Amino acid sequence: MAIQELIKEIEEDANKQIEEIIENANNEAKKILEEAKEKAKIRAEEIIKKGEKEADLLKERILASARREAKRYVIEAKEKIINECIEEIKKELKKVDKKNYKKFIENAFKEALKEIPEGYAVISRKEDEEIAKKLGIEVKGRINAIGGFIMKSKDGSKEINYTFDEILEMKREEIRVKIADKLWK
Repeated sequence: MAIQELIKEIEEDANKQIEEIIENANNEAKKILEEAKEKAKIRAEEIIKKGEKEADLLKERILASARREAKRYVIEAKEKIINECIEEIKKELKKVDKKNYKKFIENAFKEALKEIPEGYAVISRKEDEEIAKKLGIEVKGRINAIGGFIMKSKDGSKEINYTFDEILEMKREEIRVKIADKLWK
């Protein structure tokens, strides 16, 4: 019987070792699993933080783009209003009373004659012809303008544009600023 007891003792020792190995393996597996869970949790938090940062950046880009677009719309709307005001100025210039118009044209002709004494005029209105003739200025043709004239030298080397259209264009930026000041300050 001693052999059977010895075999039994060996089997019991082997079973204890097997149980210890299984228990150690289970403990090691739990430890690895816990570490993996912790690493996964940390990685998930990093991914979430990175995603939040990217979302914030994207949000800021979208907001900045929307602000630029809104500013562009405001600027376009203001520009449209300013252009409408300039068109109204043109309409009013067409209706300027004859007395003021005549006075302006006489003065403009006199100024032009200082620069081009031997010149001739290309006129925009019938009234301009009478004033030119009165001042001894030859009239050669008509132009399509709100009012005013163009004085040209006979040899074609000089030209002075006294049309309302040209005066408005030369003063356009100044007029735009004044309109904007009145409307938005």
